[in-house]
Amino acid sequence: MTLANVRAAFERAINDSVKAVNPTVKMFYDNTTYTIPGKNIKYIKMSMNFGQATLQNQGASSDFYSGSIQCNIYVPKSNGTSVLAGISESVIDGITSVNAADYVDTYSCKPRVRDVSGPGVFDTEDESHFVGVIFCEFSANA
Repeated sequence: MTLANVRAAFERAINDSVKAVNPTVKMFYDNTTYTIPGKNIKYIKMSMNFGQATLQNQGASSDFYSGSIQCNIYVPKSNGTSVLAGISESVIDGITSVNAADYVDTYSCKPRVRDVSGPGVFDTEDESHFVGVIFCEFSANA
């Protein structure tokens, strides 16, 4: 199990869920460079923070990654918050899909998430997009 595998498992789960509902939504990740899209583009910026890397059991340590995932969802204000709600539901479905009994763990990291918070919606007057924030804690172990 690697940090990259854990990241890939969650990125793929969320991306697949979002694209199944709305293929026009662009996905960006905190480990890649990107240019902020135009005013009429719907997009998601996903970031992951790792807070723990091992469990210190009796004897040797074992891999156990945990941390948090945050997805910021940007929707043009001209689309309204209903579009934001629909994209948010697909993000939540993607995040929680790793907990399903039929989830196929192709990255060999046994990803799991805890409670999901959001979407908290922010409307900044001088911005062209509504922003919805979804947050959760995750774990993965070999």
